[in-house]
Amino acid sequence: MQILAFNGSPRSGGNTSTIIASMLAGARSRGVQTQEIRLHDINFKGCLGCLGCRKNPGVCSAKDELSPYLEAVKTCTGVIIGCPIYMYRISGQMKLFVDRVYSLYANLPQGGYKSMVPAGKTYALVTSQGADNPIQYQRSIDYLAGMTGTGLGMEVVGRVIHTESEAKPAASDQALMEKAFDIGRKMVG
Repeated sequence: MQILAFNGSPRSGGNTSTIIASMLAGARSRGVQTQEIRLHDINFKGCLGCLGCRKNPGVCSAKDELSPYLEAVKTCTGVIIGCPIYMYRISGQMKLFVDRVYSLYANLPQGGYKSMVPAGKTYALVTSQGADNPIQYQRSIDYLAGMTGTGLGMEVVGRVIHTESEAKPAASDQALMEKAFDIGRKMVG
């Protein structure tokens, strides 16, 4: 059993990374392996627009350092997606990832899509934003959760939206860290 965390923040010690670390610690407390994939630190590109995944559903034609992680989404126990909100939207690193996740969807003959990710996976979302209103960027957050979690058929077990209204870094907010840890535990069942 493994929990994968895809981190779209370029800052290894920032709020998004800190909250993800607490979730992963919670998952490890239940005896599972965890792995954090820092998108900023791996060599990958966005979608090629080649439509190879339409001919071979569930497989991205691009071959780079992201490829094995896209495959691992199919076999892991659960997925954590973490991303700061930059310029009103998800980070550039995360947008490249979301575009590549398109390969995990298959077209249906009657229209629409179905997930090529086996059912039964858990999902958690982490976002951090400068605005103090937690719903200010709701459209971007819902898009991210839909494309990387619920659209793939994963069960959402929790969400953390860190805002500047807390007026302190995530690491110094004990209640927030406990909530993240608990979400990580719930991802294992």
